[in-house]
Formats: sequence, C-alpha cells, structure tokens
Amino acid sequence: MKNLLMAAAAAAALAFGAVGAQASTTTYSGQDDGAPTTGPFPNSAAAQASFLTDAATHGPVYTETFENVPVGAGGGGGAFGIPGASVTLVTPFAAPYGGVNAGGSSNVYGFNITPGGQNWLGFANGSATFNFSSPTHSFGFYTTGVQTVFTSSLTLDLSDGSSFSLPINVNGGASYFGVTDTVGITSATITNISDDAWGIDDVSYNFAGVPEPASWALMLLGVFSLGGALRKQHRKAGALAA
Repeated sequence: MKNLLMAAAAAAALAFGAVGAQASTTTYSGQDDGAPTTGPFPNSAAAQASFLTDAATHGPVYTETFENVPVGAGGGGGAFGIPGASVTLVTPFAAPYGGVNAGGSSNVYGFNITPGGQNWLGFANGSATFNFSSPTHSFGFYTTGVQTVFTSSLTLDLSDGSSFSLPINVNGGASYFGVTDTVGITSATITNISDDAWGIDDVSYNFAGVPEPASWALMLLGVFSLGGALRKQHRKAGALAA
C-alpha cells in the first residue's frame, strides 16, 4: 500500500511539473502598411512600446540594431555574433537581399528602422535563428518591406514549441511583432520561404549585457568616492594614534 501511495505521489508530482513547464505567451503586434521608409510607424511603435514594458518585467532588455555588425555578414547563409546571442541565416541571397545590409531603396524592400542608423538584416527565401547565450523571456522585432504579393507565410518559432503566424503587409512599410513567454526561450527562428526582398531590424530580448558608458562612470565615481572615504578614515585614525 505504501509503495502504491508513493507511486501515486510521484506521478502527481510529474504531472504538476509538466503543467508548470507549459509556455504561457503574450503577443504584441502593430502594422503600418505602406508607410514610407522614414516613417512614422505609429502602430508598430505602439506595439513595440507595450512589448518593451512587459519584457522589462523579466529583466534588462537589449535591442540589437545591427549598426555594429559588418555589412554583408551572414549573406548567402552563415552566422555572426551579437551581444547575448548568435544569429544563423539560411538564405541563397547575398546583399542587398541577404545578410546585414545598409540603406534601403524603397518601402517594399527591407530598410532600416533605427533612428539615425542605416543597417538592417535580410534573408529572402530563408530563415534567421537567434540562439541565446542565456534564456530570454521576451523576443520582439520590426519587419520591413513585406508584401502579400510575394509572401504567403511569415512565421516565428520558439524553442518551447510555440509557433506564431506574423502579419503580412499588402504594400510594404513596417510591422512590429513581439512575444513574452513564462518559459525561458533558448532560440527563436523567423522564416519566410519566398522571394520577397524584406528585412528585420531593432530586435529586442532579455540580456543584461555590459554596463552603458554612463553606468561605468557612476560605478567609477562610486569606487573613487569609497577610496576617498577610506583615505580620510585612515588619516583620522593616524592622527588619533599620534
């Protein structure tokens, strides 16, 4: 009888663990169909703002703009590193339709979203997989230049088994899609098997990263202040001893 009770308890624990591990996701989506490359992108920006607010509840959020990635990286298929992740592309195209690109000819092709920037990532007729160095509970990005005349399926697949069909603009422009997940995401794959010349930009996910220059300055100021306080204390102690 005791063995039966123990077995039942173990089975219940396993069942609870399986349920507890199930993903619970929240999505954020906005479309600016036909918007020019210079914007504005009010619907996409609103979706991004809501996503970033929720993503921040899971920890620091890093946004990859591709501005520090060499133009041409990943073209024709390949991989490159970004802070907290590696990106693997599957695409038969080199720049300007595959890999990291600069500029953009019109709103029906991939183009840059970052204010003051120029780079974006393209992978026509292929996919991009982001493998994270530590699990993230959020993943969001802009899509640019997607058109229904070329693209019939645009998907996002996460390592926890979640899969999403992304919105497809009729006349190019920009869209934003983000997801937060109660389960840690170790990889995310965006796929568009078509000859559409499109791109993504401003990809966000949870990553502590390295302190910003301002943070480093505050840290150094704190160290110097502590050092000064210790020196004063040492001089005071020496004077008292004398």
